[in-house]
Amino acid sequence: MSTTTVDSKKEQLLKQNANLQEFAVKGGFVGLRNTDILLMKFFAEFIAMLLFVFVGCGAAVSTAGAADSGNASWVHGVAFSFGLAITALAYAIGHITGGHINCAVTIGCMIAGVTSVLDGIVIIIAQILGAIVGAACLGGVFNKSNDATGALGANEISDNFGYGSAFLGEAMMTFLLFFVVAETALRNRLDYNPETKQNGVGSNAPIAIGFAVFLAHMVLIPVDGCSINPTRSFGPLVIASARGLPEGSKHWEGFPIFLFGPIVGASVAAIIYRITKIIVMRDEGVKKEENQKESTVEMKQPGQAV
Repeated sequence: MSTTTVDSKKEQLLKQNANLQEFAVKGGFVGLRNTDILLMKFFAEFIAMLLFVFVGCGAAVSTAGAADSGNASWVHGVAFSFGLAITALAYAIGHITGGHINCAVTIGCMIAGVTSVLDGIVIIIAQILGAIVGAACLGGVFNKSNDATGALGANEISDNFGYGSAFLGEAMMTFLLFFVVAETALRNRLDYNPETKQNGVGSNAPIAIGFAVFLAHMVLIPVDGCSINPTRSFGPLVIASARGLPEGSKHWEGFPIFLFGPIVGASVAAIIYRITKIIVMRDEGVKKEENQKESTVEMKQPGQAV
């Protein structure tokens, strides 16, 4: 089949359905409806969040009884589990949604202008449902008697720390997370090579993001169990509440910290990314104008007025 025939058929198909988006594949192209793309994003984030809660919170639940929860080795193990989980799952669904797996990151991406409002809403709904189902699966494996955390790994502020300390910690560490996301996955490289077509560090971004999650957990696990992810905190808390929280639990009292702290941190990082992105775009525009002026001057003939 000739290239002209393929192009004409492609144009015909796209004209017939204005809602189709074109994606290049080996041997041609494929057209997907917007609703199909949204469904793909929904199920990708749903499954990723389900697995993230099961693996991350599962690591805390399964090992808390085997070691003192304040023990440094236990903190290292749980922090490493959350970091590796994000790395693996971001690689798994990055080509579909960008691999958010965190509603604070999704909100940050919306503020940064890289995720539409509709996509963001669909992704956040998927994350909430995924977190609840993942926690329910975890509860099916670990009943109340063998859940050493008492609440399926749901976050709770430690007695030695206040609400202000926890809020600042959550905001700072989520700022770190989104800063790493923005600079490794979103930012256009200053040494951009059209042949590679990579932003940030390209396919290595999930590794850096996983390390950021690991570092955040190393700092915050002793403070409040480390959330930096409101959906990860919400799912286990819902299921743990359904089967009964420990006596004297303050999980729900501290939940606003785990909701607003990460959102504030990610939002500030997203605003900084957006402002600096605009500045870079303006700088590039100025350079283009200067280059155009220089080329115009060079094209002028000797003796002509510049």
